[in-house]
Amino acid sequence: MINYPSSLPLPRLKDAAYKRQPNILRTEMSTGRARQRRKHLSVPTHMEATWRLRKDEATVFEGFVDHGVNLIDWFLMDILTPRGVVKHQVRFMKDPLENFKPISALVWQYQAQIEMKEYKAASEEEAAINALAPNTLEEFVNGVESALSTYQEN
Repeated sequence: MINYPSSLPLPRLKDAAYKRQPNILRTEMSTGRARQRRKHLSVPTHMEATWRLRKDEATVFEGFVDHGVNLIDWFLMDILTPRGVVKHQVRFMKDPLENFKPISALVWQYQAQIEMKEYKAASEEEAAINALAPNTLEEFVNGVESALSTYQEN
């Protein structure tokens, strides 16, 4: 799989927006309650992306879009997440060459919607470690054991 060119900047953070596709199936019951369940283990996430590129970068970007990924193929690109920059499998949902304009004589702006095959959220382990911070898992377990032993003694 082809990588997004390392010589090009990533989409601008100021203009980035993520939209995860719905993944909840909700069934209303006759009692007035509702049953909810997860439809899939992973769903695509869409991202609005804007690039501001110098003329030389714009030439590389246009070549990458038209020839590198043939506009429709999946490629690997670093995406900013709360955990930092993480490589994701993505593709263009809308041709960035449909909507581009000069910002100045030297800078061009491109916009596109990108589909991430699967947004890489924090794993259970990463979520637990961050929830326990600044304690480690071992410190947390020792604290629980200490609290339980104190409770049992009383």
